[in-house]
Amino acid sequence: MTRIVRRGLRGTFRPHLTARPTGVVEVIPSPDGDLRGAACQGMDPDLFYAEPDPDDTKADPTAGEFAIRRAKMVCAGCPVRQMCLALAVDRSEPYGIFGGLTADERRTLKRTTAKAAKTAANLGPVTA
Repeated sequence: MTRIVRRGLRGTFRPHLTARPTGVVEVIPSPDGDLRGAACQGMDPDLFYAEPDPDDTKADPTAGEFAIRRAKMVCAGCPVRQMCLALAVDRSEPYGIFGGLTADERRTLKRTTAKAAKTAANLGPVTA
């Protein structure tokens, strides 16, 4: 006897594959500071503030590094990562992981960007 297996309607052989927008999608932050479509939306905020407790002498030193990597993994696939990073740099956020960077990494980024802008301003227009 022949067994017939129906896979769904024509064209739905792989229904888990969704259509992706081909154009540029512009995300505008809401006035309350919420970035719609962020990967971290609905997650525990403590995940992004993985600072080790200085009073805890028994804490594993690698636990903080693991928590930072875990938060950065969430940020890696976020569609609004660049906007989140820009807002955090503009506000000079002193703690936490925003846009996939820690506070120290954001400070370094801000310094190097300012230094590059200053160097470009000092060079002036290039004439041939």
